[in-house]
Amino acid sequence: MNKFFAFVMLLILAASTTADAQNWRDEISSNYFYIRVAANAVQYWDLPGHHPQTANKDIQFQIWQMDEDPYERTFIFPSINGSQNFAIKNKAGYVVDVSGKTGLNAKEKLQQKTGKKFRMKKDNGAEIQTWTLDGGVPEWQQWRLIIVDKNTVMFENVYTGKAIDIKGGNIYQNGTKLQSYDRNNSDSQKFVLEYADGPRKGQLLSFE
Repeated sequence: MNKFFAFVMLLILAASTTADAQNWRDEISSNYFYIRVAANAVQYWDLPGHHPQTANKDIQFQIWQMDEDPYERTFIFPSINGSQNFAIKNKAGYVVDVSGKTGLNAKEKLQQKTGKKFRMKKDNGAEIQTWTLDGGVPEWQQWRLIIVDKNTVMFENVYTGKAIDIKGGNIYQNGTKLQSYDRNNSDSQKFVLEYADGPRKGQLLSFE
């Protein structure tokens, strides 16, 4: 009887954990969020300038103090074909993308041998930028959410395996750029999601 009771409790716990995980996935796919530096209560993901000039591709993200502009600074997370991966799309319709090349053609390989440098998506320091959706959402526009604690998350790119990082660790400096970098679990890679509108505006998303 005790074994049966323990088995039932395990099933209930597993179902509860699955439901909680599904809840936050549903939340990020159906609500817009500001993305804030976890260790700094005033710095958020931002684009330099203002709407509509910032409604464009090939603009590198930075951190900045709160700006109520809802278009380029609020984000929703569409699930990729029901997988554990997400796109990160702002209200202007542009997605978070890793800049650079995925590979070199024959001519570029010859140029590389003579010393020419090419920016590659898998390089540390690759820019985190806005871009249009590339067809079926390529892996460099797909992100895994690595949960750190109840409210804190890191963003790992599916293609590069690297995290979104605040350049130089300058998490308090307006204008510091976002880049792709090896995961190191530092404060420059940890963020929280803050509801941008609705009845929970200003509250943090819980991953529990």
